[in-house]
Amino acid sequence: MSSTKQALEPADQAEQAEPQSTGTGSLLLGIAGVATMGCPFLPEALPPLMRYFPLYLTLPVGICAVVWGLPDVWRARREGVPGPVRARVGVLLGAVAIVVPLVFLLLYFQAG
Repeated sequence: MSSTKQALEPADQAEQAEPQSTGTGSLLLGIAGVATMGCPFLPEALPPLMRYFPLYLTLPVGICAVVWGLPDVWRARREGVPGPVRARVGVLLGAVAIVVPLVFLLLYFQAG
């Protein structure tokens, strides 16, 4: 076996092995998105920037959780294996982080 073939074999194997995601990123983003909704309830001793700024991040973080988790769920469904639970929970929490602020905005503008 020549040295050129030895150098190419590990690279070929690395290309064939597709990294499997477990959905941890989606789960963490979903938790962060839901947790930011509770920041206004922090003690009043904290500065307002620390209490209210995370509310602006709720919707983008929720969208990221859904976008990062759905490919894992789709891949599992396509391959016929049970989907990663972390990805499913991350998508669910991301959807909650998207829907709740939109419902509050809708109710706010209807009442006003």
